[in-house]
Amino acid sequence: MIYFNNRIKNARIEKKMTQKQLAEQLSELGHKVSNTAISNWESGLNQPDIDTLEAICKILNKDGNYFLNTNHDDTTTYDEDTSQLLNYYKQLNANGKNKAIETIKDLTEIPKYVEKKTGVQEA
Repeated sequence: MIYFNNRIKNARIEKKMTQKQLAEQLSELGHKVSNTAISNWESGLNQPDIDTLEAICKILNKDGNYFLNTNHDDTTTYDEDTSQLLNYYKQLNANGKNKAIETIKDLTEIPKYVEKKTGVQEA
């Protein structure tokens, strides 16, 4: 599961969930999991058992192949700003990545930094 740690984190963030929220939802499905365990999965320190992975797929609306496919050819293309942001992000260690996510999340709560639904940025 070479890509698992990145994929679970990306899928969780895509659903706008914290590690704690994912742990709570897993617990509701009968999988006793702490947010520390999820942090360890996302850091690549260990991986969930297959039953827990099935529950993760259900919660994050992803097919099992999304997490398990090691032959994934990531051909997604991004605009220049997104590519630059991803390049900076990839240079960070786990603590830096968490801080970057927290900072971006905080920025999304400040109206002057959030795109209006029309796609036009506020000045």
